[in-house]
Amino acid sequence: MVKRNGGDASGVDKAKVRVFFAEVEGNNESVQEALKTMVSAMNRPVRVLSDQGANGKHPALLQQANVEEVEETIEVEEADALDDEPANSRKPRGTGKKVDRNAGLNLVPDLNFRPSGAQSLKEFMDQKKSKNDLETVLAAVYYMQRVMSLTKIGPAHVMTALKEAGIPIPVDLKQTVRNVKKSKMWLNFTDIEDIRTTTQGDNFIEHEMGTTE
Repeated sequence: MVKRNGGDASGVDKAKVRVFFAEVEGNNESVQEALKTMVSAMNRPVRVLSDQGANGKHPALLQQANVEEVEETIEVEEADALDDEPANSRKPRGTGKKVDRNAGLNLVPDLNFRPSGAQSLKEFMDQKKSKNDLETVLAAVYYMQRVMSLTKIGPAHVMTALKEAGIPIPVDLKQTVRNVKKSKMWLNFTDIEDIRTTTQGDNFIEHEMGTTE
């Protein structure tokens, strides 16, 4: 059974619909009594809680007797939902745990950075006057490859060379080595433990780096 109300005094067509689904068995007297009960229920006042429910669905039509209980339940559920949200899902920049990216690198022993009859590593680095970490790493690799004739050079060799020359070590030396390869193409390697200079890197060292303008 459906009961529908017409428009209000403002002329706006509004409707309140209460739908009942019932199946009644019995004799004529009991069926009539059941119909009277349903008609009485349909005449009870109804109340719309809000234009839109908390879940984004259409408003529900509720009997007056149940309104207070439903409103209280919604408030509790919303409070519980707020409690479940993290207070701060992201930490401010700079407040995270500090990590030493060079922790796994150890100085390489028995490297001769003062070979007989050649310029020392420190003299070479001072002469080249690197302007940034990329140029510093390139110069160190070039010296160990071309002057010291090392057949295999890795980040630990570079760190040892910079220590010898008294030059600050980049905070993430391996990533700096990768950047020299990717952004400048001065180095080439498949295995980062086997770094070699490229033609572009050699040319920069020999013809551009450290030259006076």
